[in-house]
Amino acid sequence: MEKFAYLIIGASMAVVAMTLFQISHDPMSSDMGTETTNMDLASGSGAMEAHQHPPREVSAELPQPSVTHLVFPDIMGGYNVQILPVNFKFTPAAINHAPQDNEGHAHIYVNGVKLARVYSNWYHLSGASLALGENEVRVTLNANDHSEWSVNGITISSTVKVFTPMPNQ
Repeated sequence: MEKFAYLIIGASMAVVAMTLFQISHDPMSSDMGTETTNMDLASGSGAMEAHQHPPREVSAELPQPSVTHLVFPDIMGGYNVQILPVNFKFTPAAINHAPQDNEGHAHIYVNGVKLARVYSNWYHLSGASLALGENEVRVTLNANDHSEWSVNGITISSTVKVFTPMPNQ
């Protein structure tokens, strides 16, 4: 029951944030697993190769994991990312051990560049991590060996577009 209450609160906060801060959520983005390896960074630093891990197929006889995530402004600065996996367990103590079905950690990317490993449902994203204008914040589910969990070769991921306004907008 407590989990459900947190989900409702998180979803409500996200709706308010999307309304106030023009954040769009697209968990079924068509780029799932098809990121280009050379991403132009909005920061003007040129092309940079995206960080990628090999895919690892989810066992067909098990429930298939999925993920979505919410991104909303933190009043103290930056953004809070709430990761909402289904049929997946975060196992930070098992990092770098043999993969176990439907468990592991997440990776978070901004505009195709990996920022961090994530070992739980929450991550604080520094405002400096985002460029002015439109940004893509992507979360992937990863096995203990860092490979990306996939279904039929498609990485299990979620993408949210975050708009960072120009000053005085």
